[in-house]
Amino acid sequence: MAVPETGARSARDHALAVLRVRGAALGAALLPAAAAVVLLAGGATGHLRGDGWDALRWTAAAVAVPVLAAAAGVAAVIARARPAVSPTVQIEESAAPDLYRLIRDLADRLDVPAPSAIALTPDCDSWLEDRAHTTRGRRLPRPGTARGAGAPVLVVGSPFLWWMRVAELRALLAPIVAGTGPSAHPDIAAARR
Repeated sequence: MAVPETGARSARDHALAVLRVRGAALGAALLPAAAAVVLLAGGATGHLRGDGWDALRWTAAAVAVPVLAAAAGVAAVIARARPAVSPTVQIEESAAPDLYRLIRDLADRLDVPAPSAIALTPDCDSWLEDRAHTTRGRRLPRPGTARGAGAPVLVVGSPFLWWMRVAELRALLAPIVAGTGPSAHPDIAAARR
């Protein structure tokens, strides 16, 4: 079995850290409610009787209700949130066949899925952006292949296209295109969601 590259391991570790934080937050939100349920069940079954237990039951319930309400509010905000999408302009393959060919060649050489589309930004930066993206034109992967399915969009800074030679652009975009491999990992996709 091949050992994953350091970048892929690091991305997976970061994704797992996000999932651990999410799990800890969920546990902290449910803990007061669980304590209240245990205390209420103990009182209903006759095991936890007395004034002290009654006061503890009401205190636990009084803490659990606002904590659950706050957790539900945060969950609703997160569920309704949409990821920020940078201001970009998608370019179709017919408008830049050489750029699409260069990106497809990089993905093949790196043995990673090709990005699902290419977009330009006025920034002097390039990155992968995860979008629920449907292209009107042809997708980057060759017809008949499953590569690129669910892959992020490659956003390229338009100044790079103006200033760089092909070899320089290939060297600049290679590590970014390599990121499409780890982005397909289930833990990383779950953390992104």
